Amino acid sequence: MRIIEGPKIELAKENLTIISWTTDNPGGSPVHYGVVHYGTDPNRLIETAKSPIRLAPDHSSTVFRVRLDDLKPQTTYYYTIDSMQASGKRDRVKSSVNHFTTP
Repeated sequence: MRIIEGPKIELAKENLTIISWTTDNPGGSPVHYGVVHYGTDPNRLIETAKSPIRLAPDHSSTVFRVRLDDLKPQTTYYYTIDSMQASGKRDRVKSSVNHFTTP
């Protein structure tokens, strides 16, 4: 499995941000979770947000969207993304550390 697009900021508001990315189809269980590890220190990504997604087995790619809530305005956050099966097994794909600043 590999990331083929993103991650990118799909929506950014004062207290919430949606991060999305596309991977090739990971296979495995039909339910997967997009996971974002984030924080205000690039070396301490101690917060986690995740969102479920149901795979479409006949599609060659999967779009993950994860919503981060309760963010502080005018703050820079650092993050990495990955995904996992419903069982908790990681898909072994992870982005480098990226960042965004809330409005």
